[in-house]
Parts: sequence; structure tokens; C-alpha cells
Amino acid sequence: MPDTTPRRLSRNTKIVAVLVALLVWTGLASGWTDKGCDFVPQSYFLVISHGTPDSDEGCEPEPSGPEYTDRYYR
Repeated sequence: MPDTTPRRLSRNTKIVAVLVALLVWTGLASGWTDKGCDFVPQSYFLVISHGTPDSDEGCEPEPSGPEYTDRYYR
């Protein structure tokens, strides 16, 4: 009779998966910093809410800090 118990991921595999996910997230967030956004936490939040920036998306300087805009031209 074949073993039907599901295999569990090892602790090391989980740690490596989380680190890879953080590296990918950081890489995507760097696209927003190139568009004038703060790296932490604004760029990370924008990756979740908007994905990667289009050519007309970015952050404009404001007195309270950079703000997201969909009319970014630089």
C-alpha cells in the first residue's frame, strides 16, 4: 500500500522560500524608488497595491513627503 501522508516542508525550505520572496519584493520595490518614492515603507506598499510602476506612475515631492501620483512625468 503506498504511503498517502502528505510531505511537510522542512524548516530550512520554508526559511529559504521566505528569503527569496523578500528578495523579489525588494527588487520590485526598487522600481518605485527610481520613481521618487521612499524605499521603506512606501515602495513596499506600492508593490502590493499597484504592482510595478508604469511610465506614468511615481511619487511627487510634497511637504509631508513623497506622494503617489498616476501623472508622473520625468
